[in-house]
Amino acid sequence: MNKPANTDSRGRTLEAIHDAAVDAIITINERGLIETVNPAVERLFGYKPDELIGHNVNVLMPSPYRDEHDGYLRNYQKTGQKKVIGIGREVSAQRKDGTVFPIHLAVSEVQLEGRRVFAGFVRDLSDLQLVQQQEATLGRIIEDSLNEVFIFDAETLKFIQVNRGARDNLGYTMEELRDLTPVDIKPNYTREQLQNEFLKPLRNQVVNKLNFRTQHRRKDGTIYDVDINLQLANYLTKPVFVAIILDISERLAAEQQIYRQQIEMRAELERLVQMRTQELRDAQAELVRNEKFSTLGKVSGGIAHEIRNPLNAVKMSAYYLLNANKPPADKVREHLERIDRQVSMIDHVVTTLSDVAKLPEVTLVPTAMKPLLQSVVGSVNLPGDIVVEVDMPDPLPSVLVDEHQISIAFRNLIRNARDAMPEGGTITISAVSPDDQRVIFAVSDTGVGISPSDLPHILEPLYTTKARGMGLGLSIAKEIVIKNQGVLSVDSKLGRGSTFRVSLRRRM
Repeated sequence: MNKPANTDSRGRTLEAIHDAAVDAIITINERGLIETVNPAVERLFGYKPDELIGHNVNVLMPSPYRDEHDGYLRNYQKTGQKKVIGIGREVSAQRKDGTVFPIHLAVSEVQLEGRRVFAGFVRDLSDLQLVQQQEATLGRIIEDSLNEVFIFDAETLKFIQVNRGARDNLGYTMEELRDLTPVDIKPNYTREQLQNEFLKPLRNQVVNKLNFRTQHRRKDGTIYDVDINLQLANYLTKPVFVAIILDISERLAAEQQIYRQQIEMRAELERLVQMRTQELRDAQAELVRNEKFSTLGKVSGGIAHEIRNPLNAVKMSAYYLLNANKPPADKVREHLERIDRQVSMIDHVVTTLSDVAKLPEVTLVPTAMKPLLQSVVGSVNLPGDIVVEVDMPDPLPSVLVDEHQISIAFRNLIRNARDAMPEGGTITISAVSPDDQRVIFAVSDTGVGISPSDLPHILEPLYTTKARGMGLGLSIAKEIVIKNQGVLSVDSKLGRGSTFRVSLRRRM
């Protein structure tokens, strides 16, 4: 049977309560066999009444309770010692589909028509435990937060809860903090100021949260800067204020350090501009004195163009940095980076002109080229998206060259390969010895290539395909190779890259 039959009014009332109960109600006899179940049992366990009536109640229990239940009953009947009867406790139950879930079980002993039965009242605790776990997890997150979290009473202002990050920074224990209020850790505010400026607008719902910057005082008296987010909330049914605080003392110190570094960088850049300008004057004078090229008059226009534009940009940025009233950090960095870029351009021009000026008569000596080229590669500033591959046989025959001058030539070839790959790519440096007279070195790139119309002129002085540049790098490389009794040649395919070959004499 599913439930006891009652005919009187009281019995019908009890029966209605039994059927409408939210909690599952199960009665068993002294042998542990189920006699009645209410509708909530099917909702909770998934069994229909006829699947349970007459079966042992341990079918609703997981191990080890299932195996031990009958022993509990026998022990109680024998000794009268109660373990569950008359005592509510949390245990585990098992549904028809095998899932185990937490329940609160209360068991009552009832004398019915001269025999003893037991009534079990079962409440599902799954949702409650989930909420408790979520609350515990949230509590751990708050406790372990790197931000400082304060909860204080809306009336007394005494601290109720302060997380570990705040306690460690302030140097107080939680017991000490419970006797304190925010006024005790804020050196710049009285209780009245705190109430009127911050707490009153939140109480009156003028605003729903406040953000402000102030200072906190530690137990040892030291002061640190903080950003505060403050709002009104409820904690255990009582109104409280919740403050989430970020210690910004290190950030402010870092900002001050950056500002000092910006001033120092600005001074250094001004010094560097002056130094590079002087070097440029020296290089130009040396060019005139040595008359390296018969077309030096043409070079002057290129030099002026290459130097004047970046110098104007440097001058404008320097003027802004020197005269702007408290410029924002991002604008300061923008102008400093612009100055740095322009100085680098000037430095490149100066280096190119210096290379021209440093071409005395060659001194040919037997030279191992592999380590020399590796050193040259290391001296060229290459972006991270450019890869250099060196493919040379070992051993590689020595060649007769002037080490200093041939280094300049290969440096210019590698720079040219770099500039041909603005989107990145691969520079390959290789060498072959086709006979006992010479060694041929190749510098290849995967860049934009050279058009057929430009290729015949690419090694000529002052000829350039770049938006910026004087057209001296490759012509200097050619001049050096010729002085070292070698030959420089080039082949290229537009859109696929270029290869510059340098043929040098082998050591005999």
